[in-house]
Amino acid sequence: MTDRGKYHGQKLTAKTVLQLYAAGERDFRGAILRGCNFRGADLSGADLSGADIRSARFVDAMLRGVNFSYAKGGLQRRWVLGQLALVIVIAALAGVLQGYSGYILSFYFTTGEVTDLIAAITSVIVIAVMVFAIARQGFTIRALGSVAVAGAVAGAFAGAVAVAVAVAFAVAFAGAFAGAVAVAVAVAFAVAFAVAVAGAVAVAFAVAVAVAVAGAFAVAVAGAGAVAFAGAFAVAVAVAVAVAGAGTSIFLSLYINRRIRKGDPKFENLRIIGLAFAALGGTTFSGADLTHATFAHATLNSTNFADSRQRSTLLTRVRWHQAQKLDRARLGTSNLQDPRVRNLLTTLNGTDQDLSNADLRGANLSGAQLHRINLKGANLNGATLAGAELHGANLTEAQCVGTDFTGAQLTGACLEAWNIDETTVLKDIDCQYVFLKEHPDSLGNRERRPHNPDKVFQPGDFEKLFKEMLDTVQILIRNGVDPEAFRAAFEKVMADNPSITRDAIKAVEKQDNDVLLTLQVPEGTDKAQVERSWDEGYQSGLKAGYTSGLLEGQTQRADDVKEVALGFSQILSSIQINNMNNPINAGDGSLMNTGTQGNVNTGTMQGDVVNLGEISGQVTNQINQLADVPTSPDQPSLKDLLAQIQAAVEADTELSDDEKAEALGEVGKLAKAGKNPQASAMQRMAKRATDALKSITEPLTEASKLAAVCKTLLPTIWALF
Repeated sequence: MTDRGKYHGQKLTAKTVLQLYAAGERDFRGAILRGCNFRGADLSGADLSGADIRSARFVDAMLRGVNFSYAKGGLQRRWVLGQLALVIVIAALAGVLQGYSGYILSFYFTTGEVTDLIAAITSVIVIAVMVFAIARQGFTIRALGSVAVAGAVAGAFAGAVAVAVAVAFAVAFAGAFAGAVAVAVAVAFAVAFAVAVAGAVAVAFAVAVAVAVAGAFAVAVAGAGAVAFAGAFAVAVAVAVAVAGAGTSIFLSLYINRRIRKGDPKFENLRIIGLAFAALGGTTFSGADLTHATFAHATLNSTNFADSRQRSTLLTRVRWHQAQKLDRARLGTSNLQDPRVRNLLTTLNGTDQDLSNADLRGANLSGAQLHRINLKGANLNGATLAGAELHGANLTEAQCVGTDFTGAQLTGACLEAWNIDETTVLKDIDCQYVFLKEHPDSLGNRERRPHNPDKVFQPGDFEKLFKEMLDTVQILIRNGVDPEAFRAAFEKVMADNPSITRDAIKAVEKQDNDVLLTLQVPEGTDKAQVERSWDEGYQSGLKAGYTSGLLEGQTQRADDVKEVALGFSQILSSIQINNMNNPINAGDGSLMNTGTQGNVNTGTMQGDVVNLGEISGQVTNQINQLADVPTSPDQPSLKDLLAQIQAAVEADTELSDDEKAEALGEVGKLAKAGKNPQASAMQRMAKRATDALKSITEPLTEASKLAAVCKTLLPTIWALF
């Protein structure tokens, strides 16, 4: 129990509390605030621990960070008596309807008319079906549907019998049957409603009173009605029917009450109705902002947390540890309606429990025991798990945007595809290792981090690992890459986002016919804007007529993967991206290196300078590997033709170093394709290389040596393939 405050045991009015609060007072521990109205008031940060807040109203109040620990909510005594009186009235009404039903049935049983007898029998059948349906299917639309079907079938059958006996009796039967069934259904609703309210109000005593009152009224009304229309025999029949009905109602009432108390979802609608009535006159927080408030050990039966007409009730990061009778509070649309969530928040013990796909938005689970808990697919956005023990927890596909994991223990947790962003707090994490796969592969591998099973994270390693993942933008380029569109897109990204530099490309992964580009961006970068800039730039490049694609959809063969890497290195070197000397992950375990690939070096970067000498040397080696055999006596060999083009490239004064590197790269492709000119893949490579050389020479003047040589030799070279 909380310590005594200066106002402990004193009865304060709402006006007095607000005056003291305005003067700077925040300590109202143990004060008696029964029935006080704080509608729209601001009591943020106040300490109301141990206070008596029964029947107090905090509608639309600002209560951020208020301490309600050990507070006593719910109903004042006069409201308890009033609700018990309400239960008795409803039970009496149910008894009257039930007694009237007994009277009607006894009347039809004793008139001697065939149609009345048939109506009575079919009504009993419908009532029996109704009781059975409610017991099996709960108080649901499905159960009412079963009753409707049974009534329709019984009515049709009985009507047919009545018509067969005498057509003139059919109308009389219809009226009798409809009246009896209508009363029977009304009885079922009234009894169920009375029990629901009684159960929510408290109390086995209330349920017993409701059942007793209903039974007494049933017998009394049935007997009185029978005396009025017949004699002793009718009275006996009426009382017998009423007693049978009362017994059935008692059984059904107790059964419904038990299912409600056990949280049976089939009777959840009755529980909600009962709680709404039970909360009348109780403590209400409708529409209040209770962010970071504390209800630890508070008593909360008959307390209302439903939304008000003007505002939603905010329960973000409220502390519910050991809150009492929270299941008997009106919880509105909050996630506390889920018994799993309610139990977790009040006990803070989720060890080995299954909360997959649970709604835990804004939950306060600080310091909770969550060993091996299954939170797969759970929504933890905005929750706090500071200091929580999550050893071996399954966080696969969990939503953790804005979640606070400060000081959490995550050793052995599974983090496959969990959703985090820059608002996720990962400070001071206590973690030795994690897994990035929920299920092991054929070799038993679950993608442990660190990979080495003998190694563990050092302090700060976990945060660094996932921070690097957060500060990236991944862009999927579908159905191949157009080099010029790639160049245009990256230049637009840098133009629209000055914080992104030329060394932002972290990885390029080939995934089937697509390419996944990963960009490293500074913290706080608008990632959506980066992707928009990329998409706009790429589409602009495509519309401008760039067509030198490196991947060709489904027709791209595995042999062309090296060529893809070569093309990327040319693109990236042309915009002087220094860090592309590092290996690029190809996605299939192979490495694409921008220095050498397929024995062709597209350019060694030394600072921002292209080493043409090294490039030329490698191209010369490629050409020298070709056979020096002319295809005809009057035509030079492919080796000689390529050597002439190489010399023209190196001597051309109109080309920049980057353009020379690109042209030499295309000559190297032709040399590679010339080793096996009949292969379709090599023919495609040769075609793209000759087209690329043509595009390089198009803007050159007639004085260009390369332009002149290509105009003469390229048709001859292409003819060799």
